Amino acid sequence: MSILTVGVGQAYTSLGAAVAASSSFDTINVLAGDYHDDFTTITHALTINGIGGLAHFIADSAPPNGKAIMTVGADLTIDHLEFSGAAVSSGNGAGIRYQGGQLTINNSWFHNNQEGLLAGAVAGGTISIDHSEFDHNGTGDGLTHNLYVSNIATLTVTNSYFHDVSAGHEIKSRAQATILTGNRIQDGPNLSASYSVDLPDGGAATITGNTIQNEKRSAIAASWSVTTRAPPAPIRPAPT
Repeated sequence: MSILTVGVGQAYTSLGAAVAASSSFDTINVLAGDYHDDFTTITHALTINGIGGLAHFIADSAPPNGKAIMTVGADLTIDHLEFSGAAVSSGNGAGIRYQGGQLTINNSWFHNNQEGLLAGAVAGGTISIDHSEFDHNGTGDGLTHNLYVSNIATLTVTNSYFHDVSAGHEIKSRAQATILTGNRIQDGPNLSASYSVDLPDGGAATITGNTIQNEKRSAIAASWSVTTRAPPAPIRPAPT
């Protein structure tokens, strides 16, 4: 297992180049900063960390695979990464497109994409999200969301902040088991989320200890319990 470093003055100036040079179970450290049109497809197990702050992956143009800034088909853990600007002609451009493996997201930020994270149906697939923020994703058509997970085994979201989706859902999950714990899911009086939490296929749901606020509509497609502890803070201020 090796450690590869990405950034100005480092061995690799793009994540894509480091991923291409890496082997299974390597760790890639990406120095904080902006990385434009640095598109990657993950086909072997990796850990990718932002170092010294968030490593911000910005799509100035459409991802060439028509899917996402980062497309994931193998076990992947990310920490302190930021994704914005993903847009494709199909309207489903995502910060991350999940297609397989065990995906773990920590301390990361998804904003201003057509889809924050979009996950296809993967038998046995798992996605875990902790201390992360999803906001201002969606195209305004009501069909694109901050987080949309199709039929996987388990979606777990903890201690995270979802807000300001454009007309779609803050969290939409078709997972066989959905676990939401200790999150803040918020839509203010002038915003347009259609659901805070939508579980259209049912499944086993554990939704507890969250703060769910929908000032414009009261429709929540799930039950929840609300605690009085402080909600998770944003990772960074919401973009203007």
